[in-house]
Amino acid sequence: MLEIKSNGTDWNAPVQPIHTLIKKLEQKPLDPVYEGMGNFIIKYKHDYQTDNPRYVGCTHFLGHFATIPYVFNVITNEKVVIEELTKAIRMNQERIDYEQLRRNIFSY
Repeated sequence: MLEIKSNGTDWNAPVQPIHTLIKKLEQKPLDPVYEGMGNFIIKYKHDYQTDNPRYVGCTHFLGHFATIPYVFNVITNEKVVIEELTKAIRMNQERIDYEQLRRNIFSY
């Protein structure tokens, strides 16, 4: 199951394919504020974590970018998609510009 609720310039914008998100993750830093909201990746393990039991066992990717208008809200249990998005997000968090943004946000 792959459910793309948002993936584009706005939460309600036409949905873009996953490869567009992966390309953006290679180019622009994510907004580090999402580290406090599951760190971009939330694994649904129990019914009480979601109001929809069909998401149990799925991974939820949620966030937006710091320097461009682009958001994503993707829920899936597809192993390849989970692996690709997880790798791309974690690599994004290793970027120098991401770390600078992170320091600015969490230096308070």
